[in-house]
Amino acid sequence: MKKKQSATGLFFSMFLRAVVVILVIVIVCLAFALVRSLIHGKSLKKAEADTTVQTENQTDELLTAEKTEATTEQIVADYGIKIAVLNGTEIGGVAGAWKEKLEGMGYTAVDAGNYKGVTDSSKLYFSQNKKGEELISLFPGATIETDMMKEEETDVVISAHDVLIVIGNKDILVAGP
Repeated sequence: MKKKQSATGLFFSMFLRAVVVILVIVIVCLAFALVRSLIHGKSLKKAEADTTVQTENQTDELLTAEKTEATTEQIVADYGIKIAVLNGTEIGGVAGAWKEKLEGMGYTAVDAGNYKGVTDSSKLYFSQNKKGEELISLFPGATIETDMMKEEETDVVISAHDVLIVIGNKDILVAGP
């Protein structure tokens, strides 16, 4: 003989079943989200690996500059050098990136500007007091110019700087997205 359930008992029995069904649905959704994030995470890692391979070639060109960074920092403390870094490429942000790098090495008076032209090799211009010659090691393929740059070749005031560095295509240093 079957026992009749009261209305309250029947309600709680149905409520408990509904809670169990809802919990099962939530668990299935969470498992699906976890699997999806794992799959998506793996594809992101693959994309990051591809990006790393592409940027390694740019990094190799700058290894020489990074190796001399520690010795340059020690020299910088002894000199008050005013530097203008000029973008001699058609890529925006090159002078700004080098400005940040030089400031990271301890140079405090660095301005960024534009060279009104395009050059493949970097050029270094030193004032008559020859301050900043240690910067030559950062640009191994650069030419050292003996004649001072003309005011119309740039958008910075030349006389306010001890060193002018025109960054060429071979010394591009840009942190890409």
